[in-house]
Amino acid sequence: MLLYEYMPNGSLDDLLHNKNKDANFVTDWFTRYKIALGVAQGICYLHHDCDPVIVHRDLKPSNILLDGKMEARVADFGVADLIQCDESMSVIAGSYGYIAPEYAYTLQVDEKSDIYSYGVVLMEILSGKKSVDSEFGDENNIVDWVVSKMKSRNGINDVLDKIIGASCPRVREEMMLMLRVALLCTSRNPADRPSMRDVVSMLQEAKPKRKLPASGGDNAIGPVSLAQKANVEC
Repeated sequence: MLLYEYMPNGSLDDLLHNKNKDANFVTDWFTRYKIALGVAQGICYLHHDCDPVIVHRDLKPSNILLDGKMEARVADFGVADLIQCDESMSVIAGSYGYIAPEYAYTLQVDEKSDIYSYGVVLMEILSGKKSVDSEFGDENNIVDWVVSKMKSRNGINDVLDKIIGASCPRVREEMMLMLRVALLCTSRNPADRPSMRDVVSMLQEAKPKRKLPASGGDNAIGPVSLAQKANVEC
């Protein structure tokens, strides 16, 4: 018998895409940042503190569970692998929209595959959008959509989720720092992607300077209502 810690807040996928019972609540920017950093720290442990290295191979919001304090737990290691350098796999593991471009045809397994998937997750956290959606156009994936928006005038306004404070200059600046990390993680050339240790360091430097109010008091971490957000001053 296996016993697992109960995760009352479901998954990151539930929160980002309104699958929770109370769809009137969403996560604030500070909480989304906290989740992003927690996931990075978890993957960093697998990549840098395990011998041999563990590659998750299926990192996505539905595999990121949230406890009562909105602390992230990386779950579903069903396709995870203990790998040696330059090892290849005979079958593709992972989920459409999160698989690194090179992995789909080389079957090369290393930490950079997880880095790419993590970058996609960051884009979902920042935008509130799914990794694959018809609204993204021909390419149908969030990575190409974000890159194209970054090249257009004021395109960033379509990328950052306004419901968590993107209209506030200070919050917007913090979100932009995370977006730069996401773009690095999803570089088409694996060699251009940072290590997860570097990702953690960059995210820590981008830590929000303030919190939006949350349910349960000014210092609580958790879902906040749309009404609360409307009353927050930048």
